[in-house]
Amino acid sequence: MKNLFYAALFLFPSLMYSQINFERGYIINENGEKINVLIKNNDWNNNPNVIEYKTNENEKVNQLQTKNLKEFSVGNVKYLKAKVMIDRSSSNLNNLSDTRELKNNEETLLLKSLVEGKINLYRYNDGAVSRFFYKKENEDTFHQLEYKEYLNSNRIEKNETYKEQLKKEFSDNGTITGNDIERLVYTENKLKKIFVLYDGLSTVDTKDNSKINFHIYLKPGVGFSNYIIRAPEGMTNVGEYKKNGIAYRFGVELEYVLNFNKGKWAIISEPAFQTANFKVNDYNRRNFEIKYSALQIPLGFKHNMFLNQKSKIYIAGLLNFDLILNNDVYNVDNVSISANGRVAPTFAAGYNYDKFGVEVKWGSVPSFSSQYYGQPEKLNMNGFNVSLSYKLF
Repeated sequence: MKNLFYAALFLFPSLMYSQINFERGYIINENGEKINVLIKNNDWNNNPNVIEYKTNENEKVNQLQTKNLKEFSVGNVKYLKAKVMIDRSSSNLNNLSDTRELKNNEETLLLKSLVEGKINLYRYNDGAVSRFFYKKENEDTFHQLEYKEYLNSNRIEKNETYKEQLKKEFSDNGTITGNDIERLVYTENKLKKIFVLYDGLSTVDTKDNSKINFHIYLKPGVGFSNYIIRAPEGMTNVGEYKKNGIAYRFGVELEYVLNFNKGKWAIISEPAFQTANFKVNDYNRRNFEIKYSALQIPLGFKHNMFLNQKSKIYIAGLLNFDLILNNDVYNVDNVSISANGRVAPTFAAGYNYDKFGVEVKWGSVPSFSSQYYGQPEKLNMNGFNVSLSYKLF
């Protein structure tokens, strides 16, 4: 089974590369020349430093640094270069400034276009700093929507000058009130909604609103486990005993798909009940039994690789909390001993077609071992299980 696991690790990078989709778009170079190309659409969460493109389907893939572009667009995504004044004050609690005023510096940045109309909305996000800008139609100046978190006498306060800016800019729109702007939160979705309202647009959301980000899967399965009884010391005529067995499980996977990179990443948890039983009668005149029932609570990330509209393969990495529910796990001649659960890493790979799927998971099934005289050894979560799945929604 290890060989299969390592082979999967070797093949998955190739599979990940093979799912790349290039979509029609364009680039505008530093000379102002617009070139129609095919661009790899990564649905970027942070501003990209490099894009990959092809001049046509049969050509090789080229890389281009975005600092050498004036603008590029692919699908519903557009980025353009702009000279702006930006404050890079941190919102990290450990690095908050103690001054209310913004510390602006002029920079040339790549901005993502969020709303286009009478007043355009843009975003800059490099992973450490996220800022929003606006520009009026037929004007060249980009204005930062001013916002800053800072410390005042060990209290976190906010400079929300952006609200006053928007009250002024939206003053000619009777449908947007001062209270609407006072309740406005400095986030992408909230700002987009009010800019859409001002510009009189129906929607500019680049996401598919018909898609549900949260999914539930029912996952019955079986695991492959074993029980080893160590040979008693000094008894050369008695060997080590090993017995293989099945662990039965039923889980419910909860999946939340993240809103970037085309839905390829998700946060998952799969609470599951698992049970196993081993009976060894008359091993050198002693009787042994394993009775194991546990609630498993794993939490981790899943990476989806879409083959087409209905099918995908995926890999997942999780941290699994194994909570043992019974106190009589190890039993020797009717004397019971409890066992402690484990926290262990778990890895999974699977395939889904429409609502149905199959998955192999490593590290979620315990192997048991004990000394001949009954002393239990630590559980090893080194077994694997196979599960079927059905997607409720």
